[in-house]
Amino acid sequence: MRMTTGLVSAAALALFCTAAHAERVGPYVSVFGGYTNPWNDKNSLNLDDGFGLGAAVGYDFGWPRIEGEVSYQRSSAKGRGGHFGVLAAMLNAYLDIETGTRITPYVGGGVGVARLHADDIGNVTSLTDSNYEIAWQAIGGVKFAVTDALALFVDYRFFDTGLARFTDAGAPRLKTDATSHNVFAGLSYNFGSSQPPAPPMVEAVTPPPTPAPELARSYIVFFDWNSTAITPEADAIIHDAANAASSLGVARIELTGHADRSGSAAYNQKLSVRRAEAVKAVLVGLGVAPEQITTVGKGETAPLVPTPDGVREPQNRRVEIVL
Repeated sequence: MRMTTGLVSAAALALFCTAAHAERVGPYVSVFGGYTNPWNDKNSLNLDDGFGLGAAVGYDFGWPRIEGEVSYQRSSAKGRGGHFGVLAAMLNAYLDIETGTRITPYVGGGVGVARLHADDIGNVTSLTDSNYEIAWQAIGGVKFAVTDALALFVDYRFFDTGLARFTDAGAPRLKTDATSHNVFAGLSYNFGSSQPPAPPMVEAVTPPPTPAPELARSYIVFFDWNSTAITPEADAIIHDAANAASSLGVARIELTGHADRSGSAAYNQKLSVRRAEAVKAVLVGLGVAPEQITTVGKGETAPLVPTPDGVREPQNRRVEIVL
C-alpha cells in the first residue's frame, strides 16, 4: 500500500514538473531550417525538392507574437542543371494557443518581399534581370519549452510570391513563382522576464481565493481569466449583497471593476467596466433599481496583489461591491 501511494505521488509530481513552466514576455530570437517542396503546377520552370533556412527577431507579448524574419530557399531545376533561390524578408504575426503545459500550438502568417533568382539553368548562364516580388505565407506549428527561455519548435509554412520572368540574350524566357510547402524545425530564445506558473487546474477545481478582510457592507466577487461570466460562487455573494441592501435600506450601491495585468492596459480597462456591468445586471434582476447602482472600471491600476506586467493573478480579477 505504501509503495502504491509513493508511486502515485511520484507520478503526480512528474506530471506537475512537466506541465508547469514559467511564461516569458519580452524580445526573442529564433533560427530554423528544413525541407522545402516547390509547387510546380502551371510553371514552365520545374523544380526539385530543396532546403530552406532562416532567422527571426521578435517580441512575445505573452499571447500574440510579432517578428521580422529573413529566410532563404534553394532548389535545383529538374533536368536542366543550375538552381533557383528565394531570399525573403517577412513581417510575421503569431497567436499562441496556451495549454497550461510545456507544449504550445500556434498559428500565424506573414507578408513581405522576396528576391527570386536563377543560376546556370540550362544554357542560360547570365540572367539580365533580377526579380523582386511581394510574398506571403501561412504558418501552423507547435513549440516545446525546454527551459523558461529556450524552446524547440516545428512548423509547416505555405509560401507564395507573384510570377517572376527571367530573360537572357539568345535564350528562351523562363518564368516561375516561388510557391512552396515547407517543414521547418528550429530553436527560439526569449530574453524577457519570467512569469511564475499557476498550479495546474487551480482555478478549475477550487473556489476563488479568499479575499482580503472586507469592510462593513462591502463584498468582493471574482472572475475567471479574460471573462465577465458570473460564477456560482460570485452569484451567491451578489445575492447576499442584494439582500443586505434591501434590509438596510441602502440608497446607493457602488460597483468597481478590476483586471489583472495579463493583457494590454487599454483592453483591461474595458474588461473591468464590463465586469462591473455584469454584476449590475444580476443586481437589477434581483430587484435593485438601476438608478441606485453606479459602476466604474479601474482596469489593472488597483491590484489586490501587485504583479509584473503580463502575469495572470486571480485575486486581481474582481468587482468590489460597496453598499
